[in-house]
Amino acid sequence: MEIPENLREIVDRLGVALVKALANDESSRALVQEIQAYGFDMALMLEATVALHKRDDDEIVAEGDGPGQDAGYTLDRGQGQWSEEDKAFLKTFKISLE
Repeated sequence: MEIPENLREIVDRLGVALVKALANDESSRALVQEIQAYGFDMALMLEATVALHKRDDDEIVAEGDGPGQDAGYTLDRGQGQWSEEDKAFLKTFKISLE
């Protein structure tokens, strides 16, 4: 599947935002300081896999959820289909859909 260049840029920005979120997280910084207190320097390398699946045209898009919109996203159990790949990915973060 060919991914449009502007979508590729958005995914790249998501990666940067995730790194910033982790770097600014107080509990993450506290854990790094705890490791350093034991006399170790630390380097953290993350690998993120982003899977994009084209939605069917007949799927419902909530108002405000579109390109250029800053809509809030929620996990709505009543709408949408979760692939097994999606469920496995969420499970790695201890996120349950039940």
